[in-house]
Formats: sequence, C-alpha cells, structure tokens
Amino acid sequence: MIVAVVALSWAAVSGVVALVIGGCVRMADERAPFTDHLAGLPADLTVADILGARSPQPSH
Repeated sequence: MIVAVVALSWAAVSGVVALVIGGCVRMADERAPFTDHLAGLPADLTVADILGARSPQPSH
C-alpha cells in the first residue's frame, strides 16, 4: 500500500513538473524573436537559405 501511495505521489509531482516546464517552453517560444540578429538568420528560414540556391545532387 505504501509503495502505491509513493508511486502515485511521484506520478502526480512529475505530471505537475512536466506541465510547468511545458508552459515555460511555450512562453519562451512566444517571446522569442523571429530573427536572430546576431547570426543574421531570416524570419522564414528555408532549406535554400541553409544550402544555397542549388542543393547538391545525390551521387549515384
């Protein structure tokens, strides 16, 4: 019985901690800037921005 109570309390505490961490991540994501002025990244980062205008062709 004691093991069940301890397991349920750990599950409850871990659930609350997961919700708090998830809320903090969501809040940080909403407050994050859309561009990184230090790295000069554009707001809508695409594959072409990373690889350049032409992406490499696979070798056969």
